[in-house]
Amino acid sequence: MLVGRFLRQHGCTRLGVSHVEATVEAIERAADGDITSLHLTSGEALTADLFVDASGFRGLLIQQALAEPFRPFADNLFNDSAIAIPTERDSESLSCETRATALAAGWAWQIPLTNRYGNGYVYASAFKSKDAAEAELRTHLGIGDAGEARHLSMNVGRVERSWVKNCLAVGLAQGFIEPLEATALHIVQATVEQFCAAFDAGTNAARDQFNERIANRFEGIRDYIVCHYKVNQRSDDGTAGDYWRANAANQHLSDDLKAVLSCWFTAGELDAEIARLGIATYYAPLSWHCLLAGYGTFPDDPRMTASSEGLPLADMAVIDDFVERCSRNFPDHAAHVAALRGLA
Repeated sequence: MLVGRFLRQHGCTRLGVSHVEATVEAIERAADGDITSLHLTSGEALTADLFVDASGFRGLLIQQALAEPFRPFADNLFNDSAIAIPTERDSESLSCETRATALAAGWAWQIPLTNRYGNGYVYASAFKSKDAAEAELRTHLGIGDAGEARHLSMNVGRVERSWVKNCLAVGLAQGFIEPLEATALHIVQATVEQFCAAFDAGTNAARDQFNERIANRFEGIRDYIVCHYKVNQRSDDGTAGDYWRANAANQHLSDDLKAVLSCWFTAGELDAEIARLGIATYYAPLSWHCLLAGYGTFPDDPRMTASSEGLPLADMAVIDDFVERCSRNFPDHAAHVAALRGLA
């Protein structure tokens, strides 16, 4: 909200852009399908050559007016709901990282802010009811009945095309992927940058290429997040519920993700495979290595446990000691943030 206010004032109204707060009542279209005007409840009609649909999950222009099909990711990503409960900071300390913790039917986040903690639970409603999910989150946070819970529904997937006729959909109107990798702003930025280039080109081919690139970006990001769930090891520990077992058993995978997993588990050259698939612009090979190795899902291959000289690949105690000593070069996080705020 604060970022939105800043952009409105600094990047828009300061430059002469008119900001009108109103509700769209009707949408008028030309014979060729283009949008010609938006009729507002105030009685005003807004005409333009190009319209940007940033109406959120409603997709007021792209889906409702232009009837662009929506492609859900429900077969790949089960999470479709969320709960948010803010809590107060309980000490003068301030963490410098966001925590993501696996729960019974999804995962919980905790984001440290200067004045509070942002907490929430992203979960699959097919595996956990609304009330049960809230109770689980409250238990996880140890807050009992304290704090107001806000329940959200998520429409996970994307529209077939983000640019249709004279309308560009951005943000939630064009699609949404659950926030495990927090990619929403990234996709908006990529959409705007690539749209500007395609619009300047002024050809149907440029528009089609733009739509294909944005669609591929959505699906490339989706595959990386799906992999988090697919390779989870919770189905083997005797305590995992149906949610985690269903994710591990999920076979609704894209051809690209199947190729990545096949390469990894056969000890192939993952960097070369990612380059062949053309997906490194979404997540580089290092990201895939960190993800798959981080889950402890290694192929049954001697190269995974020893170097060519017969020595261990890594001594974690040495690495931990090195990281701990590096941390001494940095100030206390809370003190550093306070100092920065004093300079603002």
